[in-house]
Amino acid sequence: MKIEEGVVRSVANGRAVVEISNISSEECAKCGVCVSAGDMARLLNVESVTGLKAGDKVSLKIDSPSVYKGISLLFLLPTVSFIIGCVVATKIEFILPDAINARMGLTGLLFFLTSLGLAALHDRNIRTKNLIPPEILSVENGQNNLVKEDYAEGY
Repeated sequence: MKIEEGVVRSVANGRAVVEISNISSEECAKCGVCVSAGDMARLLNVESVTGLKAGDKVSLKIDSPSVYKGISLLFLLPTVSFIIGCVVATKIEFILPDAINARMGLTGLLFFLTSLGLAALHDRNIRTKNLIPPEILSVENGQNNLVKEDYAEGY
């Protein structure tokens, strides 16, 4: 979880575009929550809160995806898929009937590459759908400072 500070650029239809200008780390570039990349201001599309307007300074809580889930998708799943592919190859004898080792290697490789492709699709899906959206913790405008608890629930 990271806490970032930014400035609201626009508010429309219950959504706010927040610009974060400070680039804190390499971890920030890999997160996938921001619209832009590189050493420039990053834009976040977040759910708006009551009374939010352009120019307000906000503090955002940005949750990152689970590291353990990523490790299992990149290492554990392909390894298990390769083993399953090798076991499946022992059952199909009509492909390369005289070369069981080649059949096991090719089928294991096919299962391995398929699992890597599925992991890449899952990663792209998470990044485009933004399954862990940023959340506004506090708002600082010219008149007063408000924290999340000051807002009515359900808005």
